[in-house]
Amino acid sequence: MNSVSDSQHWLQSLIKAAIGGDVLTEEGGGFVAVMAQSNPHIRQDIPSAFEMYTLLDHFLSSSTISVLPRDEVIADLAPSILVDQKAERVIALISIPQMQLELIAFWLSEGLRSQTVKNMPGILAMPFSIEVRDGVQHLIPEWFAAFYVDGNPEHCVPILALKSVTCDDRFGDWVSIALERMHHFNLPCTLASDAVKKATQSSHKPSGYANS
Repeated sequence: MNSVSDSQHWLQSLIKAAIGGDVLTEEGGGFVAVMAQSNPHIRQDIPSAFEMYTLLDHFLSSSTISVLPRDEVIADLAPSILVDQKAERVIALISIPQMQLELIAFWLSEGLRSQTVKNMPGILAMPFSIEVRDGVQHLIPEWFAAFYVDGNPEHCVPILALKSVTCDDRFGDWVSIALERMHHFNLPCTLASDAVKKATQSSHKPSGYANS
């Protein structure tokens, strides 16, 4: 992209293509229309996917559009839209005031169990991938998001955005998989990953191990 304006228009066109069409008649449209033609579990994720698209579209006009770091973890979680077209990645970082997460991102907030966390201020990170099919680019929301309490990179809370993935046995421990996937987007999650690894190792210790 040659300019911020080019990036904005490019993303807007991808969003329009993804949510266009009629999901009831299954005519036209992109990814959302594909979801509408899928099984009931995937169709139940349409509100969350649509919300991710519309939030990205809404904040495109008011957020700084920057280049997503290629080989380093995102150090500054300031509200912005991060784009890496070559690596086919997009991240929306959205500022969430206290007690506002459920008002701004209702469907995504359903993926958080803790009401205490939902009430906290922070940064909501929504990752998207760009897939090319038959020479056409498609903007696809990832099945997870992340909430950084108080905007602190060390306080990462994964969010299950598209719940239908749990129907796949490979996603039994979706939190661990989400944290691994976050590395692809250079999202900070080291402390959360370490905590999950320690908990997993502890659960695999044989009975009586602590007393040996």
